[in-house]
Amino acid sequence: MDLISQIIASGVTVGSLYALVGLGFVIIYRATRVLNFSQGEMLMLGAILALYFHIDLHLPYAVAFVSSCIAVGLFGALIDRVALRPLQRAPVITLILATVAIGQMIRSAVRIVRGSEVSHFPPLLPTTPFSVGGISVTPLALATVALSIILVGAFVAFIRYTRLGKGIEATAQNRDAATLCGVSVNQTFLLTWAMASALAAAGGILIAPLIVITPDMGLIAIKGFIGAILGGFLSIPGAIAGCFLLGVIENFAGYYISGSMKDVISFALLLLVLVLCPQGLFGRQEARRA
Repeated sequence: MDLISQIIASGVTVGSLYALVGLGFVIIYRATRVLNFSQGEMLMLGAILALYFHIDLHLPYAVAFVSSCIAVGLFGALIDRVALRPLQRAPVITLILATVAIGQMIRSAVRIVRGSEVSHFPPLLPTTPFSVGGISVTPLALATVALSIILVGAFVAFIRYTRLGKGIEATAQNRDAATLCGVSVNQTFLLTWAMASALAAAGGILIAPLIVITPDMGLIAIKGFIGAILGGFLSIPGAIAGCFLLGVIENFAGYYISGSMKDVISFALLLLVLVLCPQGLFGRQEARRA
């Protein structure tokens, strides 16, 4: 039982990071109908900028964290304004390819500036494990889970209880009706891209001490995408739950099958859900909209 609890606890740590990235995928799609496959590059930019602010400029961790999230959020808003807004009426495949191209350009630009060097982000808290109820945890892992949950919870509260958040929800339900009610669709799109990019940046900063920072580290964001589909891509709570569930499933697969099979299991699970339960385990069918 202690072993199972340990696997679940480790999976929750990973799943909390997937949730930050997966939530970004979901809110952009709900508001703009765009699948943003440059979300991983936002994660990578967040980690690299935080490393630069914290190590090179010697800023305190909290300042580096917030500054990086703000910078990446502004960059996400710029992408929407410059690259995506002119394509609002374009076919869906064009928008998807545009986000893929943006991601590749970001990755190439980082390689030009920094090369393909591998960097390590120093952990803010100790990584020495201690036991809680028979489960071995580290202060860094606990802080990572806690901060991820706080960020996700704050965002969900923003969506549900603020005027701007309700504008995002209204735009997601029906753009024309939202416009008639005084919601600026373009401003909503801008805000959505900024917030999703900032969430991805936060995920990148939190995961940086656990892995190495490279221009390709954003590929991990695909796990957030898979987790969101697993839980329900059109449901914010469902997507969050799916990301946590994916982290736990991966950990079980890594222990009982093979660590090298984690990715295979994740993508096999994605295919299985798409075939048997397209709306996700905790999601809902999409209603026809104007």
